[in-house]
Amino acid sequence: MSEEETTGEVLKQRQWVALRGGSLDVRGGKGICGHFARDLRTAIGKPHDCALLSEAGTPSELVEAVHRDFSDQGYTVHAHQMPDGACDLAQVERLDRVLAESGITADDAVVVLGGLETLSVASFACSSWCGGVSLVEVPLDAPSAIVAAPTPRALDLPGLSRVVSQEGSARFSIVDVGAFETNPASEEMRHAFALMVAAAMCDGNKALEHLWDAADDLASGNEQVIMRQILDSVKSRGRVAASTAASTRQSIVYGTELARALASVVGPAVPASVLLADGMRFAARLAVATDALSVDDMFTQDELLERLGVGTTEVPVDPDELVAALRAERFRRSRRFMLALPRSLGRVRLSIVDDDLLAEHVAAWCSSR
Repeated sequence: MSEEETTGEVLKQRQWVALRGGSLDVRGGKGICGHFARDLRTAIGKPHDCALLSEAGTPSELVEAVHRDFSDQGYTVHAHQMPDGACDLAQVERLDRVLAESGITADDAVVVLGGLETLSVASFACSSWCGGVSLVEVPLDAPSAIVAAPTPRALDLPGLSRVVSQEGSARFSIVDVGAFETNPASEEMRHAFALMVAAAMCDGNKALEHLWDAADDLASGNEQVIMRQILDSVKSRGRVAASTAASTRQSIVYGTELARALASVVGPAVPASVLLADGMRFAARLAVATDALSVDDMFTQDELLERLGVGTTEVPVDPDELVAALRAERFRRSRRFMLALPRSLGRVRLSIVDDDLLAEHVAAWCSSR
């Protein structure tokens, strides 16, 4: 279901996204922060209290606009800055204390402005607070707008990264393209473009066709197309994450396996957009080698990433170190070494990869840097 409304320069779009535990109401546009509380009243119910949480560095005028918007609708707003901390269970506990101090109950609302880690902590906390409290997410960058609501980041434990998984629990996501960077040459947008490709590759051929048709407008910085594609990508990720088939749900890691392994080897020298794009390129080449994917489909993905301006790794990488990191990444979460490989455009599945084939392709990839 999708609704669109154009008022002057502001285009509004609404998208319902199915999640495993319910549904997500995504509202997009430009300049809509500070103008959405009235629309949410019918869904949240009678105004009571509202916890307004923002991460450090959030523009004060944005926080003030949302504060005023909810106050005008009859909410008693308790504004707080998110506690300092990492994306872990300890941070969830800190947030729980803030909700307790504000007297938030299951009949109230929690509005959170921030990036992926802040929104993921809020998703975990709100899903269990008093049995579940309505969470309104306001992402402050395009990658977070795509990922946070349908597939929040897994939480860390001491010495272990991303091991406490969770399902999306937000009821609303407010995607305001006026609140974050939309320059197509920026790292934020290039990371968002890579996430769009990953979501479409997992969701289906139709989603990939829509992204292909929109690529030139995205690369030119058309904000209306960027906003619409973000909402489409949220829907794609939600559809994959909510699938009744475990094989489909598992495909959501497409591209991230090599990306995380590579990040552990090269550190911050390579941006997130490039890590994810190279993860998808590498997976596609492995899939061709196993006769699961056609060469033409591999080049189609390559061309789409190129049209969107997402580059490739240029720093030297040791192949043995990368193979070891890739194995450690997979075995941290599973007893089986399987990688998410595309079977066709729009269809990704976990697949067993022969040791020699993996070593050969990693060596070839590293030698081309």
